[in-house]
Amino acid sequence: MITREFSGKTEKEIIDNALDTLKLKEDQVVFDFENKGGIFSFGKKDLTAKVSFEDDLLFGNRCLMFVKELLEKMDIEAKIYLIEEDDEKIIIEIESPDSALIIGKQGKNLEAIQTIVNVALNRNSNIWTKVIIDIGNYRSRKEKMLKKTALTAAMQVRKSKESVLLEPMNPFERRIIHMTLKEEKNVETESEGEGLVKRVRVFYKE
Repeated sequence: MITREFSGKTEKEIIDNALDTLKLKEDQVVFDFENKGGIFSFGKKDLTAKVSFEDDLLFGNRCLMFVKELLEKMDIEAKIYLIEEDDEKIIIEIESPDSALIIGKQGKNLEAIQTIVNVALNRNSNIWTKVIIDIGNYRSRKEKMLKKTALTAAMQVRKSKESVLLEPMNPFERRIIHMTLKEEKNVETESEGEGLVKRVRVFYKE
């Protein structure tokens, strides 16, 4: 059993916040409220509650099982590991002899799997916990390549003073380009296009 503490002005606020954060249903948790106070509300402190639930109901474990079942339905042999978990993100690592199939051309299959997992497990929550799925350090290798691409484009733009339009990218890839060039002198970036896949244009800036 795992116990976490939540606080709020009312019991309903605590319940809603806890269920949203933990991504659990009310019948899956036990609330133990404290600081209920008496009849008079003057100077009353916020309520606090200890919220208890079973270990296997952790969001990270549910993500792990979802990915496992998804790959099994795709007839892909794989081992899945939970690498990191906090309130903002979950990192899952896949180990498989079919890594090329899972990654797909330019990482499209891996990105599709990650999107499915994120949407399926976050759809009933107001608080979005990002699920990051990697295999064979593909994302870190991809990130290094994208940073190199961004810096090369910036160098070209500074030299020619003309903009450069990069290849179509998904949100994860575009964010790396934008963040890499955010502090670079004489350049700025802007996404162009519609939908999830867009292109980044690198502009010259005086």
